[in-house]
Amino acid sequence: MPIAWKGTLQQYAGRLHRLHNNKKEVLIYDYVDLNIRVLEKMYGKRLSGYGSIGYKARSESFTENETDIIFDRSNFWPVFTNDLVGATNEIIIVSPHVTKRTISNILQYFSATIVNEVRVTVVTRHPEAFSGKGYAALEQTLKVLKSVGVNIVFKTSIHQKFAVIDQHLVWYGSINLLGFVSAEESMMRLESTSIDGALLAIISKSTSDARIN
Repeated sequence: MPIAWKGTLQQYAGRLHRLHNNKKEVLIYDYVDLNIRVLEKMYGKRLSGYGSIGYKARSESFTENETDIIFDRSNFWPVFTNDLVGATNEIIIVSPHVTKRTISNILQYFSATIVNEVRVTVVTRHPEAFSGKGYAALEQTLKVLKSVGVNIVFKTSIHQKFAVIDQHLVWYGSINLLGFVSAEESMMRLESTSIDGALLAIISKSTSDARIN
């Protein structure tokens, strides 16, 4: 059943940590419905909870891999931007919120990848979804992105937050990669072609306002 509170999560996981001579690892299967916003938000809170009690994420291969790690706002940025610079083909970032401050920090990495002929696409909400100063600030920020060659796709009601790099490296969780970051938010970093396909399929089904190249 869906839960979100870290205390409940710790209680459930704690039952698996009871000592046994033949026990070598604890593995939790967690399911999330990406199409239902409230369930995805609850999953995002569980993800933070897993990270706080020392769990790591795993892709479907179930092999030990440093790629499969849960990050929070204090440590995701250096690894994420390093992945951007290492891209060889395509970067897709889905971030409902985009802020001038974050774009200022990430612009150098976008510029470096685009010079190497990597296609960069940002999927976000249309400026019209924000009123007053928010509209003007977002419109100006998006112009800066377009000026360096970033492709922008507007979606009316997206809530998912993720990035797909070279069609196999996935960042997924509750952090707006190009916008707001709170203390409780976190991201998984996974090697997975199936997860990448599922996420992109959901976004492609969302209502599209416009595409700006």
